[in-house]
Amino acid sequence: MSPERTDRLSRAGRYRAVIFDWDGTLLDSTHHIVGALLGACRDLGLREPSREEAGWVIGLSLQAALYKLVPDLTGDQAEHFVERYKSHFMRLQSDMTLFDGQAVLLRDLHAQGVVLGVATGKTRLGLDRSIQLLGLQGIFQATRTADEARGKPDPDMLEQLLFELALAPESVLMVGDTTHDVLMARAAQVDSLAVSYGAHRASLLESAQPTALVNTVPDMQAWIRARVG
Repeated sequence: MSPERTDRLSRAGRYRAVIFDWDGTLLDSTHHIVGALLGACRDLGLREPSREEAGWVIGLSLQAALYKLVPDLTGDQAEHFVERYKSHFMRLQSDMTLFDGQAVLLRDLHAQGVVLGVATGKTRLGLDRSIQLLGLQGIFQATRTADEARGKPDPDMLEQLLFELALAPESVLMVGDTTHDVLMARAAQVDSLAVSYGAHRASLLESAQPTALVNTVPDMQAWIRARVG
């Protein structure tokens, strides 16, 4: 953490709001997403990327992720790829769960009056379905998805949330498991907590210069609990 960003946190005292990434941060879904991407490649007879390559695109919109993985796709192939990805993902979705303790953390923060939001590369339909399946209706005051804003690492999602919730950037913490989340937060002048238990490894996250980095789910929960309210 740089001295400048440490000073800023001490001036802010405690964060009034926490904006979470979804997949790989709250939801233990990284392996499912990677599996769906690789499955779609196999179905179409395309070059199968490594699991690390597939993991790097998590957090981007599906279209952006697709062209990062297979940049020479034709329009027809892209349409079929999306269909096959969604088929694999929907089959796996029923097995997805929140990381241990995340539901308790969210409900505790909500009860304390902390403003909670989501900024995700999922679609609106996908996020709403996931929130409903997990029983988290009413927890988040505002959410943004990849089909409602420019995709990460563009700051558009966070800037829309700040405007809707009438929040100053220095009062907000962004929590995510990819460099896309960290770079989005930096561009919006929002502090970031990077977590290395999701899609991107710690060394890659450090290269994006988050405000802080933790390696486990319990450490993430403790770091947030100590700094909100």
